[in-house]
This record gives sequence, C-alpha cells and structure tokens, in this order.
Amino acid sequence: MKRKLIITHRIRNSHLEKIISAIGHQAEIIYDPEKQKINDIIDEVEIIFGDIERDHAKRAKNLKWIHLGYAGVDMILYPEIVNSDVIVTCSKGIHQFHMTEFLFGIILTLTRKIDQILENQKLKKWDKQVARSFESLYGKTMGILGLGNIGKQIARVSKSFGMYVIGMKRTKTEVENVDEVVTRENIQHLLENSDFIVVVLPLTEETYHLIGEREFDLMKKRPYFFNIGRGAVVDEKALINALIEKKISGAGLDVFEEEPLPPESPLWEMENVIITPHIAGLFPNYWEEPTNLFIENFKLYIDGKQLINVVDKIAGY
Repeated sequence: MKRKLIITHRIRNSHLEKIISAIGHQAEIIYDPEKQKINDIIDEVEIIFGDIERDHAKRAKNLKWIHLGYAGVDMILYPEIVNSDVIVTCSKGIHQFHMTEFLFGIILTLTRKIDQILENQKLKKWDKQVARSFESLYGKTMGILGLGNIGKQIARVSKSFGMYVIGMKRTKTEVENVDEVVTRENIQHLLENSDFIVVVLPLTEETYHLIGEREFDLMKKRPYFFNIGRGAVVDEKALINALIEKKISGAGLDVFEEEPLPPESPLWEMENVIITPHIAGLFPNYWEEPTNLFIENFKLYIDGKQLINVVDKIAGY
C-alpha cells in the first residue's frame, strides 16, 4: 500500500517531478503549498515534506515523519509533535557555504564602507578619504555563538582572514579552526574578547533571549554584531538600545523577533545597520538540495533504516 505523502513546501515543478519520478510508485503524493487540502486529509497522512500548523498536528493520528527543507525546526515543535513518536528530520548541512559568504559580504560592507563607496560612485565623487574609516579583519577576534556546520565554516573563513576565533557550543570539545571553545557558562569570555560577534544558534528554550542587556554590557568596546541564526535568540529591545548607546559599532541582521520586521522598528533607519529579510541561507536553485535529501531519506524510511538529520525534539535541533 502506498504511503500518503503531502508536500507543503512551495517547490518548483521540476523538483516535484523529481520526487514523483523517484518515489511515486511507493507514495501517494499530494502537493499542497497553499494548505487547502491538508485539512481534509491530515488524519490519513503518514509523511509531510514541509511544515505543519498546530491544529493539523493535533489531528495527525497517522503521521510518522516530517522532513523540513531548512535547518531550523522551532516553528513545528509543538507539544503534540515533541511528545509523540513522529520523527522530525531537517535539511541542515546545506547552508554553511552560502550563509558564510553572505555574512562576510555584510562584514566587509560595514568595515570597508562599501555602501559609502557605492554612493560616491553614483555621485561621480572621487573621495579617497573614505579609506580613513576602513577597518581590517586581520588580527581581530571573531566570536561565534554556535559551532554547528555554519559556525564551523565561519571559523574556517575567519582563519583565512588571519583572525583569532573563539566559539561557543554546548560541550567544551576541540573544533577545527577554533582557537578557544567555551560553553554557555563562559560566554562572558567570548563577549569580552571578540571584535566581531556572530549568532548562528537555533532557537530553543535555552537560547531564547540569550543575548540581552547584560550581554551587550559585557561586550568588548564597540564590537560588530551579527545575527543570522534566529531572531528571538537576541532581545531586540536590548539590541536597539546597544546601538543607540553606541555599545556596538554596527550590526548585520538577517533575522528578527517579528518577521517581517515592522516598518516602525527603529532598526530600519539606524546608521551602520544592514537589514536583510531572512535570506542569508538562500542560494540559486535552493530546493534542489532539500529535495534530494528528502528522496534519500524516504528510501531509508521505507527500508526501516536510520534517517539523515534526525532532530532531537527535546533539545530543539
């Protein structure tokens, strides 16, 4: 008997066709990115490639497995999912190169005043004085909050710029390209010594508002601050105050506590702040890799084997 599979991610027709070609003989596939059909069939669905609303999670009595096409899973970890036997897998491991490129693009824009240079170009203004404000990465310290796949790649690239790297993770074990590893209990050491601080942590009960007023006060004098992980890991009001009070030199922000970022947020008009709309992890033909991973996992699932990227639902990642 075919497994009933519903796809709620909005994927390209070519990716849908690839899934149908690969596993269509073993699954009844319903493509429902608008979530118009799921309400009527959720009690029959065994597999979901995509996200799920809580109301549907409560009624999904035959659901066995959810695969998400991105790394973060906090949006579907309802009690009904966490306290069930439903397997959750994700697509972590596909973003590290793209997010690192994006991050360093923002870092270099801020430190090399690329925005000002481009403005001068529009004005046909030959102004070499802009170089007086340049800042170098060489010899500086990069602090990375979160040493998963993305954090490790950030560390690797940081070392290529000649930076010293301090990273934070749950357990104090050595990590390649990281000069010092600290745990959350020693976050103060990272904050006090980093010229650049990057948040790439998942959102869990433990990480919610991990960076707040106290942490901004602990930071080295006027570091640069970046969040490409999850918005709610940072207390946004404390971040705004830190920028107003010039505790930090600038910020690159791709994620926020409320998305889209409301028009009335003061962050929009702040000097030395670059705002991007949660796109750091996107890249050309994005859904190709999650689709391939889902197909590979489906075959493992059918064979009763261990799936790739199984989420610890209690830990939240």
